[in-house]
Amino acid sequence: MSPDNRAADNKRWLILATVSGCFLPVAADATILNVAVPSLTETLGASARELLWIVDIYPLVMVGLVLVTGPLGDRIGHQKLLMIGLGVFGASSGLSALATTPTALIAGRAALAVGASMIIPATLAIIRQVFHVPRERAFAIGIWSAIAASGAAVGPVVGGLVLEYYWWGAVFLINIPVVLAALFLVFVLLTNETAEDKEPWEATSPVLAVVGTVGIVYAVKSAAHQGSPLVETLVTAVIGLTATGLFVRRQLRSEQPMLDLALFREGNFRVGVLAATLPVFVLVGFELQLAQYLQFVFGKSPWEAGLFLLPMPIAAFAAAPLVGYLSSRYGLSVIIPAGLVLAALGYAGIALWADAGASLALSCCLIMIGAGHGGVQAVASDAIMTGAPPQRAGAAASIESVSYEVGAGLGIALLGSLTSVLYGQSFALSATVEAAVPDKVSDSIGEAMSVSDTMRNDAGEAVAVAAKGAFDSAFQVTTVVATLLVTLTAVTIALMMRRAAPVQGEPVQGEPEQGTAQKVL
Repeated sequence: MSPDNRAADNKRWLILATVSGCFLPVAADATILNVAVPSLTETLGASARELLWIVDIYPLVMVGLVLVTGPLGDRIGHQKLLMIGLGVFGASSGLSALATTPTALIAGRAALAVGASMIIPATLAIIRQVFHVPRERAFAIGIWSAIAASGAAVGPVVGGLVLEYYWWGAVFLINIPVVLAALFLVFVLLTNETAEDKEPWEATSPVLAVVGTVGIVYAVKSAAHQGSPLVETLVTAVIGLTATGLFVRRQLRSEQPMLDLALFREGNFRVGVLAATLPVFVLVGFELQLAQYLQFVFGKSPWEAGLFLLPMPIAAFAAAPLVGYLSSRYGLSVIIPAGLVLAALGYAGIALWADAGASLALSCCLIMIGAGHGGVQAVASDAIMTGAPPQRAGAAASIESVSYEVGAGLGIALLGSLTSVLYGQSFALSATVEAAVPDKVSDSIGEAMSVSDTMRNDAGEAVAVAAKGAFDSAFQVTTVVATLLVTLTAVTIALMMRRAAPVQGEPVQGEPEQGTAQKVL
């Protein structure tokens, strides 16, 4: 290898390390507040529904915005898009840290989503453009996917460590030095290149996407919240469903849609999107409930809860690149169902042994969940990105991003609402104690434990015992639902792959794709 080729090769891998570093805080911020729920309940006085919105607004806003930012990167260049996104993300992190009310924190998290929506498709598109050899590209996308899977899983670990020594706002401040370092490296290593054929850019589609997803999720949370007016649920559901229908109709009729639904005609592409959406739906929603379970029921500190979850991100990060390599040998029809079955066994183990407090058994289950999800995310991302031509890298990255964010947003909303409903149904107090406590104790375990701490008498102890028992029951049912959903996804994908024809048009391992530009940014 000549010195020039060696330098280009080294630069390619340094670029991968840089864009992965840019993506890590974005992925971690999706779950970094999971272990901060008790602190937010106590410090900001956040209600159960406000807590769900604080966590959920981040992925939901990104669902619509990545429809703009993916194709926008093709127009203005992905380096420029990445730098703008990093700047917005860093500034929004500072604003979120200074929030003094739940509403202000929700607004700060929405602003974070604006920056993140630029970072995610830009990093993935840059990898797609830099790595031309299919085997190297699969490995590189595997690393990116490992960041996606392990970043979401490592969020509570980082959050727990920070909360051990500082107030909850510090979980956002740690983003700022990372952003500054990333801006410098992106400026030095990357050159800005734009697509020759620039696509039209419009705002209607992303607005419809955001209104649709937020409306549907709001209706779900309203239906799950005791005392919400029926008209509130119905109106938001109609608005959400109407906006979603108009969005799909607009994409199907547009000559140059922002979300290219025509890509779904390819079988492996559909499998990739399904494998990127439903498992994330389960993982992110489950992890939020598990973090609360560890703190409220087992009495662990944020740091102890985060440390307990550590096997999951480690397994996810280790499995993603390994499974990305194995997929070239065994194929998606084997790798994806196997990974999902492994994760399903982990969820089943949690459902069986969670209340027994068997730490070793639970750690093994978390390893199975992390490895299963990490591996599936890797091959799903590769299937999505290789299903589009190089000039549509930004559009493909948008679909990858939308799949991940839709899964995360709906997982938090639906599994969170399910746990909330089950908790309310299981919560029971004696008539004497019930008359002495506010009604909100049956809304969430966080509010119940706050009331219990202020009372500090027999009634307060009774509230705490009832809350822990109700949440334990609700968490077990939610975990069983997670097991069934992942198992059903594995079976569905196995059937889809069996019916589909062999992979068409995939380049031979080790050979560059036809029409791929042979250059390094």
